[in-house]
Amino acid sequence: MLILEKVQGDMAVISGDSGEFTVSSDMVKDCREGDVIILSNDVYITDDIATQMRRKEILSLQNSLWDE
Repeated sequence: MLILEKVQGDMAVISGDSGEFTVSSDMVKDCREGDVIILSNDVYITDDIATQMRRKEILSLQNSLWDE
């Protein structure tokens, strides 16, 4: 799974199973930080379903901290 961690100027930081790497920010134009992304035709696009599932999981984990 690849996650867009941050965009700084003309570089984007992506994390994956084998660590972090950088690419040109032009390759992630339509993605937001925190999105699950996939490589398609030499650009990264958001995997909307995986991103929604990841955000729900993170929200659930955050809410569980307050339930204790």
